[in-house]
Amino acid sequence: MVSELVGGDWSGLRLIPLAPLGVALVLGFDLLFGRRSISRTGISVLAVAGLGASLVASILSFADLVSNEETSALTDRMFTWIGAGVGNSALIGDLAFRFDPLSASISLVVSGVGFLWIVYAVRSPGLLGSGSSDRQRFYCIASFQLGMTLVFVLAENLLLMLIGFAGIGAGAYLFAGFTHADAGRSQRGAWVLTLGRAGDFALLVATLLIFRASGGAGTPSLGVEDVRAALLGLSGVAFALPVWTGLGEIDFLEVIGLCFFLASAGLAGQLLLSVGGSKDSDEPFVGLALMQTVTGFMASGYLIVRFSFVFSAAPLASGVLAVFGTATALVAAVFACRSHSIGRVLMGSSLSQLGLIMMASGLGAQTAAVFQLISHSFFKSLLLMAVGVVILALKGEHDLRHMGNLGSRLTLTRIGFWVGAFSLAGGLPLTAGFFSLQQIVVAAAGADPGFAYNLVYPAVLMTGVLTTFSVVRLIYLALYGENRLASPLHREEVEDPESTILWLMGILATLSILGAVIGFPQFWADFFFSGEIDDSNSLHYFLSGVVSTRAEASLDIGQTWAASGWALVMTLLGGGVAVVVYAVKPASLEALAAFGRRQRMRWGTKMSRFEFRFPGDPKSRVEATWSTLHVRIVASPISETGPLSVSAGLLRYLADRVLKRIQSGFIQHSLALSLAGSLGLLVYFLWAGGI
Repeated sequence: MVSELVGGDWSGLRLIPLAPLGVALVLGFDLLFGRRSISRTGISVLAVAGLGASLVASILSFADLVSNEETSALTDRMFTWIGAGVGNSALIGDLAFRFDPLSASISLVVSGVGFLWIVYAVRSPGLLGSGSSDRQRFYCIASFQLGMTLVFVLAENLLLMLIGFAGIGAGAYLFAGFTHADAGRSQRGAWVLTLGRAGDFALLVATLLIFRASGGAGTPSLGVEDVRAALLGLSGVAFALPVWTGLGEIDFLEVIGLCFFLASAGLAGQLLLSVGGSKDSDEPFVGLALMQTVTGFMASGYLIVRFSFVFSAAPLASGVLAVFGTATALVAAVFACRSHSIGRVLMGSSLSQLGLIMMASGLGAQTAAVFQLISHSFFKSLLLMAVGVVILALKGEHDLRHMGNLGSRLTLTRIGFWVGAFSLAGGLPLTAGFFSLQQIVVAAAGADPGFAYNLVYPAVLMTGVLTTFSVVRLIYLALYGENRLASPLHREEVEDPESTILWLMGILATLSILGAVIGFPQFWADFFFSGEIDDSNSLHYFLSGVVSTRAEASLDIGQTWAASGWALVMTLLGGGVAVVVYAVKPASLEALAAFGRRQRMRWGTKMSRFEFRFPGDPKSRVEATWSTLHVRIVASPISETGPLSVSAGLLRYLADRVLKRIQSGFIQHSLALSLAGSLGLLVYFLWAGGI
C-alpha cells in the first residue's frame, strides 16, 4: 500500500475535472432552456476559462505531489457516495479523486493539450461549424468529454471510473452525430453508441467480478489501490465457466484482464468510427480529431496501464493484448497508406500508434507505453493543427488529391508539419516520438520466445516502414508536387495563420522535441554521456511505484543497439520509398496501380470458378462459380421463400410485439425493469455465493 496524503497542502484536486464539467453544464443548460443564446465571446471565454482552471489545478496538484517526499499519492474525498454493510465487511464508495504519478502524468497532458486545443478552436472558428448554436454545442460536448476523461483518469475507485468511461463514450457518440440531420452520420453515431455500450459492458463485468472476489475474501472494496492489493492474492484462483461451453476453468485474473482489454479495444474502435469516417468538407473534422486525441485514445491506453498489475499476472490476457495491438498497428498503418482522405490518414495513424501502446503494455513495457501515449498527444496535436490550417486555407477541402504545392505559401506551418509528421513516424532524431518508438522496438525485440511473440518484432518494424511512408506521402501530397487545387481556389490566397495559432503550434513542437527528456532511454544516455547519468529515464522511476512490469527477456547492449538501429533503418526505408514513388518517379505509382489492377482481375477470374474432385475417383470433377454458390446457398435461403425467412420473420415479430413494448419510453416501465433486474441479480448472488 502506498503512502497517501489526504487532501494535501492544497485541496483543489477536485477542480481538475469539475471545472470543464461546470462549463459543459452551463452551456448545455443554456442550449436547452435559455431564451437568449450566449454570445460568441461569452462561449469562448467560458470554454477557455474552464480548461485553464483545470490546467492550473493540475500544475498545482503536481507541485504538491512532488514536493511531499513522504507521500506518493494525493486523495481528495468529497463525500461518501455509496455505503453498505458495517465493520470490516462494509463497502464504501466515495466520490474521491486520486492523484498519483500515473494519473498526474496523464491529467497534465489532457488538461494541457486540451487547453491549447480550446484556444486553437477559438482562434479558428471555421473548424467548428457555421452557426453560433453549432459552436456552443461543440464547446459543450468538448468540455463534457474532457471533464469525463479527467474523471476517469483521476477516479479513486472503479465505480467512478465506470462513470467517466461511459461519459467518454457518450461524448464520442455526440461528436459522431454532430451534424445529426444527415442520415449517414446518424447511422455512424448509432454504431459508435453500440461499440461504446460493448466497452461499458466489459468494464462493468470486470468491476462486478472484482467486487465479488474482494467480497469473497472478506474485504469488499473497489478502490484502485485496494483492488491491486486484493487481486495480487488471487493468482491461481480458477473461474468456472458455464458447463455448456465445455471449456472447464480459466484463471480469474485472465478473465479480468480480457475484460479490461475488451473495454479498451471497444473505446478505440468507437473513436475510430466517430472521427475516422469523416470525409466531408462541412464536418468539423480537425476539432473532433484533436478532441479524441486527448480524450478517447488517452483513456484507452490509460486503462491498460492502470491495471498493468492484472496483466503482469495474466500471461494469456497480456499475450492477447500484445498480439492484438501488433495486428492493429500493422493493419491501421496499411489503412493510412491507402486513403486519400486526410482525416482517414491521420486517424489510421493514431489507431496504429494505439496498437503499439497496447503491444508494449502486453509485453510488460509499461513505461514505454506511457511515454508513447504522452508523446503521441504532443506530435499528433501539432500535426492536426497544421492540417487544420491547410483545410481552412482550402475552404474545407479534405482530399489529398485536390491539394499540392502549398509549402512555399505556408512557410511556418510547413515546419510544424515536418516536426509533427516525423515525430509520428519516429524518424526525427532527438524527438519524443523517436525515443518512445525506440523503447517499444527494444521491448518487442526482447519479447518472450514463442510463435506469436516472434512475429511481434518484425511486425513492429514493418509498422514503422508503413507509418513513415504514410506521413511522407501526406506531406508531399499536401505541400509539394504540382498544383491540384480545385478551380474556385487560388494558390495565392493561401497563407500562414495568425500569430496565436503559430504560437500554439510552436508550443506543441517544443513539447514534441523537449518531451524526450522525460523518458530518455538509458542506452542512449550511456552513449551520449559516457555512463555519467545513471537514471536518465525519469518517467520510469516516477512511475515505478504505480505500474507493474512483467518479466521479459533481457537484451544485452549489442542486441539493444541492433534493435534500435533496425528501427531507424526501417523508418528511413519507408520515407525513402515514399520520396521515390511520389517525388522522384511519380510514373512508377501509376505503373504499380496498373499492376495491382491486373493482378486483381487475374486472381478474381481464377477465384470466381473452382473445381472439386472426389477422393478415389480422378475422373470426377465438379465445377462451380462463386456467383452460383451465392444464389443457391446465400441468396435463396434469405429470400421470401427460403428457410432463413422463418428466422427473419420471427425476429421481426419479437421486435414488433415484445421489444417495442419493453423499450416504450415510459419511465415507469424502465423503473420496473430495473427493479426486476436488481432483484434477479440479488437472488443470483445469494444463491451462488463465493467465487
